[in-house]
Amino acid sequence: MAKKVEVKKSASDEGKASKLLRTVPRTEGFHFHKGPGDPTGKVAVGLADFAEKVRTVDIRAVNFHFKRREFEKWIKDTMGDADLARRIGKIRKDTHGETLRGEIIQIVKARLEELKEK
Repeated sequence: MAKKVEVKKSASDEGKASKLLRTVPRTEGFHFHKGPGDPTGKVAVGLADFAEKVRTVDIRAVNFHFKRREFEKWIKDTMGDADLARRIGKIRKDTHGETLRGEIIQIVKARLEELKEK
């Protein structure tokens, strides 16, 4: 019985972190496009994968999705991380190009470190 209580105590933080650090099926992943109807072929299936894909994807895809707030929507609605979505939403709307790419990567990596500590 004590073992069950111990699991319940840690399940809250660890369970939430596990959920946020999980991978999703490719169909639920973030599909990068350079513009409407112009897919890059890259799909992120988790937050760590998302950071890596943002690092390597065509910069037009980063600009395109950021303007449409699609990174925030996917992170919040699919991955379940409202906190990370809010942080990305705080990036100045006129930020673009490599500056934008760098800010997104920095924010996501910082969040990943927080989650791994839980």
